[in-house]
Amino acid sequence: MKRGKLVSVGLFVLAAVAMPATAKAQYVFLGGGASIPNGDFKDEAKTGWMAQAGVGYDIAAVKGLWVEAEGFYGSNKHKAPDDGDKTNLFAGIAALGYSFTPDSKVSPYVLAGAGILNHKFVPATGTSESESKFAYSGAVGIGYNASSSVHVWLEGRVLGSKSSRVIPISLGFTYNFSKKAM
Repeated sequence: MKRGKLVSVGLFVLAAVAMPATAKAQYVFLGGGASIPNGDFKDEAKTGWMAQAGVGYDIAAVKGLWVEAEGFYGSNKHKAPDDGDKTNLFAGIAALGYSFTPDSKVSPYVLAGAGILNHKFVPATGTSESESKFAYSGAVGIGYNASSSVHVWLEGRVLGSKSSRVIPISLGFTYNFSKKAM
């Protein structure tokens, strides 16, 4: 992906998170944790880190159903003999989620989505290489309503494309603008 496209996608995600009142978003979220390489990617990469942010909306017609736009950024260093190299991953995903017991203090949930994943190989020496591919994502998690507007969650996810697949394990929080428990 060219730098201009990457910057455009990044600005779009930032705008979606920064302007929730204008977009009538019900909530914004931030999270982060470990990025465990999977598939062929695990042969060259070590466990790294990943952060995520996004904005979401409850679908009123079905209790517990929501849609969200999320952005991910993470980095995995490589194993020997290429241990000076690393891979940075950037993804933009549109997702659909379902909370099984949305009115409970603790609620398990599932999520599935699709979007774009940019895989940027950064060698210790030389020129970096980058490619963007169709991405898929699926997650299972558990959420806890800490207050009427703050929701804490822990999730395991698969995030991948043809060139890269990772399993992010994330801890995060959601701030709900509608002032009711999610």
